[in-house]
Parts: sequence; structure tokens; C-alpha cells
Amino acid sequence: MKRFEDEGAYKYNFYYLLHRGKQIDVKCKECGGHAVISKSDDRLVWACSHCYAQGAEEPNYRYDAKGTCVLCERWFNVQVTDEKRTPHQSAHVECPHCGKVNQALLYRRETHRGYYPEIQEGRESIFGMELYFLDQVRGKHVWAVNREHLNYLIAYISADLRVKPANSPMKTASHAIPAYMKNAKNREQVVRTLTKLQYKTG
Repeated sequence: MKRFEDEGAYKYNFYYLLHRGKQIDVKCKECGGHAVISKSDDRLVWACSHCYAQGAEEPNYRYDAKGTCVLCERWFNVQVTDEKRTPHQSAHVECPHCGKVNQALLYRRETHRGYYPEIQEGRESIFGMELYFLDQVRGKHVWAVNREHLNYLIAYISADLRVKPANSPMKTASHAIPAYMKNAKNREQVVRTLTKLQYKTG
């Protein structure tokens, strides 16, 4: 009997992988070859090992209108989210204290993304790139974010007995595996497909 002890929750989560200095394996936008997404100086970047194309996450900005109200003479700092107004040096904003409309200077500052959305339909959502370790079983995507994740999936899905690690929280890494990949009727096909992906080079 093949026994497998599961791993900690979120170990292969997109956000946590990148914050632990790991990489996500993806297909290059330019040539379709092997590229990786990693974190560099608090920003996500991607680079292809074949054609040397690369890119970086677009920075997020916050815009604040600051000034002293012409009516109540109180200081205000109001966030401006309307994209039609943010390209300008100033904007008309209501004073949060008295409601008077003021013309105020706009101040821009870079903000950091609080989270990274998970993989959807075999693609990551920052650059919209397809995962490198990706195939289909019965019309559904079978994927892994990197080679370590691929090895984990093969070991977990092919196991006859799966156990939680001692003193583990309620969730384990297997909670993030789509149900159809864990389904017993798909097991043989999913393992065969994942094993085939192991032979991809890059």
C-alpha cells in the first residue's frame, strides 16, 4: 500500500510561493518556451530562458487630493479613484468636513499588492500567462505551478493512503487541488498526464 503524508496548507499557493523566493513556471508570451515568474524588489517579474524576453508587474498607484478647504479652512486628504481624474495634476474634490468642492493638488504614491489571485483555467492572473506544466484530462485542466508542486501532485494523487501530518492545522496542501484531479475515477489518467509533464525540459 502506497502511503503519503500530506504537506502544510498553502505550500503551493501562488502568493506564498513567491514570498518564499520560489518561482512559478509559465509559457513565454513571446516564444511559448519555458519562462519563470519570480519576485524581485517587491515586484513580480517574468523572464524567458529561450528567447530572453522579460517583463515586470505594472506598479499600483494610489492618488490622494490634499489641501486646506477654502470654506471651513480644515485640512483634508481624500483618495481619488476615478481614473478619468488621476492623470491630471489636480482634481475637484468635496471637503470631507463641510462638503465644499475644492480644487486640490493630486499626490501619487506607489502601493503594493496585498494578495495575488490564484490560478484560474491554467493561467496565472498577474501577466495572464499559461502555466508551463499544463495539460487536460477529460476536458479539464491538469496543472502544477512548478516542478516541486508537480512532484507533490503525483505523489499525493497516486497514493493509496493519505494521512495528515502530525499536529497539522485543519487544512493541508491537498485542499487546493481541484476535486476532479482527486477523483478516484480520474486518478490513473491524471497521474499519467502529470508524469508526462515531468519530462518537459526548461
